[in-house]
Amino acid sequence: MKQLITIIESNQLLCESMLQLDFRFDAASEFPQPGQFFSMRVINSISPLLRRPFAFSSFDEKNFLSSCIYQVRGSATEILSGLAEKAPIDLIGPLGKPFPLPNRSEKPLLIAGGIGLGPILFLSRQLQSIGIDHQLIFGCRSVEFFPESAFENLPVTVCTDNGSKGFQGTVIDYLVTISSKLPLNTVLYCCGPHPMLSECHSFAVNHKIRCTVSVEQTMACGVGACMGCAIKVQGAQAYVRACKEGPVFESRDLIWE
Repeated sequence: MKQLITIIESNQLLCESMLQLDFRFDAASEFPQPGQFFSMRVINSISPLLRRPFAFSSFDEKNFLSSCIYQVRGSATEILSGLAEKAPIDLIGPLGKPFPLPNRSEKPLLIAGGIGLGPILFLSRQLQSIGIDHQLIFGCRSVEFFPESAFENLPVTVCTDNGSKGFQGTVIDYLVTISSKLPLNTVLYCCGPHPMLSECHSFAVNHKIRCTVSVEQTMACGVGACMGCAIKVQGAQAYVRACKEGPVFESRDLIWE
């Protein structure tokens, strides 16, 4: 983990309400891994006061170029969306626990919903780089919310609620249609809204397969000091911090409500 001031390389609209921020990452820092995140102070001002967490969606080790995919959801991301090339940004990262890599006997099935795309894209490209075959499924409301350029050279199954692209229905609806064809050594890797993750967990339990999730959780400090991102887990500990013990968890370790 390191704090650094870096510059924006690009800040481009991918599709309806989804943008990609590319920025330089300090070569002397620990390299980010899929599932990890960074916290950003988008402007040197008292408003917005708190840093905002963003998941890494890629990292190029040769050029030390990183990216994240985000939506405009409040004042901080509204300011961020208006920043141009060469604008400075203040980062702390990499933070959190990354996705564990599957072993060579497992068949990874990667599932992303909406803005949960970033960590799954990063993981998909990492698996591709080390020669691990996998499936990738992305769900969104309609074709307007599909960031086609983000999937360059990646085979992806697209699910849209209205059927305007790919399979009509949710990612869970699609999983049900292919469930009888899934090998016994399938493992799920998922990131997206809480209801989607909960359904992925239930699917995994019902089909006796492993499921790893990256949770979307509101964070204040991002470094484990404030307990503002606490989530319920199985066992005596009762709660853990998404920013420190997570954001990646085995789904069976969490309490789904």
